[in-house]
Amino acid sequence: MSTRLEGEALAPFLHIIRQYERCIQDKDVDSMMSLFVDDNEPHSFGLHVNLNSRSAMEQRYNDYFNSEDGFVSETEEPVVYLHGEAACMCTQLNVKGHEHPKIRVTAFLENHSGKWLIRHQHFSPSPE
Repeated sequence: MSTRLEGEALAPFLHIIRQYERCIQDKDVDSMMSLFVDDNEPHSFGLHVNLNSRSAMEQRYNDYFNSEDGFVSETEEPVVYLHGEAACMCTQLNVKGHEHPKIRVTAFLENHSGKWLIRHQHFSPSPE
C-alpha cells in the first residue's frame, strides 16, 4: 500500500523540484540529465514532444535551452505517494503568459542507492 508523504518527508522531492527549476534557469543540460535515471529508458511526454530515450531527452533540453521559448512559472507544493523504492509526485505549474496557464506535472521516481531519480514525467493542461 502506498503512503502519502507530508511535512519533512517531502524534503527530498521539494529538493528535486528546486534542482529542476535551477537547471531550467541556468540552462544546464548536464545537471538536468542527472535528475533522471541513467539507463536509456526515461520517458517524457505530454504538452510538448514525446521523448522515449535519454538521448532524445538530452537533445530536447539542448534545443529548448538554446531557443527563445523560456517561461516564468511558480510550482505548487507537490503531492507525493511512496511505495517502497518508488514514488509518484504530482504538482501544478502556474505559468505566466502561456496558452495553458495551469500545467499539471506528474513524475514517477525511483530510489537508486538513496538518490531519487525521475523515470517518467508527464505534462498536461491541468483539469479545471
